[in-house]
Amino acid sequence: MMRIFSSGSSRQTQPAHQSLSATQMQASGPFQHQVRVVSPQTLQSMDLAAQVQQEVRTQLGRGGNQWLPLVADKGESAMRGIMAVRAADRFTHEASERFTQLFPDAATGLDRAYASGHSALRVQGGHCQEFADLAYTQVAARGANKPVFNTLYNNDHVLVLLGDKRQEDPVVLDAWQHLPIVTTLENSKLDPGRLDVIQQRNDPRPDPHAQWALRHVRTMPMAEIEDILTSTTYPPVGKKFVKHMVESARAKEPGRYDVRSLAKDPSTRFTDDPARAAKPFDVMSASSLSSTRRTIEKYEQAAAADPGGYGKAKRF
Repeated sequence: MMRIFSSGSSRQTQPAHQSLSATQMQASGPFQHQVRVVSPQTLQSMDLAAQVQQEVRTQLGRGGNQWLPLVADKGESAMRGIMAVRAADRFTHEASERFTQLFPDAATGLDRAYASGHSALRVQGGHCQEFADLAYTQVAARGANKPVFNTLYNNDHVLVLLGDKRQEDPVVLDAWQHLPIVTTLENSKLDPGRLDVIQQRNDPRPDPHAQWALRHVRTMPMAEIEDILTSTTYPPVGKKFVKHMVESARAKEPGRYDVRSLAKDPSTRFTDDPARAAKPFDVMSASSLSSTRRTIEKYEQAAAADPGGYGKAKRF
């Protein structure tokens, strides 16, 4: 089965807010097109977050428990997400055992987030936990000149912050959000008081253990994932699978997620020097924007026609 998670092959790019409306992007209000001046270190962190988000999305696709991917790919992302949860213990255990054999002198075992990120790579999918853990692992493998936090928001969502909110405006790194927008905590919809740290990394050096977790991955073919899940509960990927997930959502409150962007205002641009042109962080390829617009329109039509199914969506 061919995956359709590519960010688009078109070389033409543009800010998403030039193609999508504020309502379509779930902005907090009309686009203000503000310019925010941040420190050079914060701007570097935003560039790093953008790179990592793109890498994670290339590896995992889109969030398996969100409505828009379900509409777009007829269930592949959802099925991969289900398998990521089901196989998490097995795959993290296997990775930890191999790590112990290869690194017998390591002071501790394989980091929990590294093992989880490795597991997500096995199935090429997941929910917010897997996306955050893989992003945390990617940053650790690169190294970052500031604290990196794996955080729990409102006991409901996991994401990564670059920078300590007690000392600066951290950068929000979240590849699970449907639109790959990078912003700062101050310009996000998140309430800082509802963020709890799961774990943090303060070492600026690249971590060879994180690098190992990213390199040594045996991926699970989609056909194998589908065979396992269709032998128990689920129909094959396609219209029947989507219908099954819609009916499952109908019996739950409040249903699947519809989280498009964590930015209050995706049109905000950032610079570290008022004399320089500010940079947008909602840039997408032309093909991705076109596909995203069609998916949003299709989902919103479905939600309007079936508010008890598609319309039961959870946001932050």
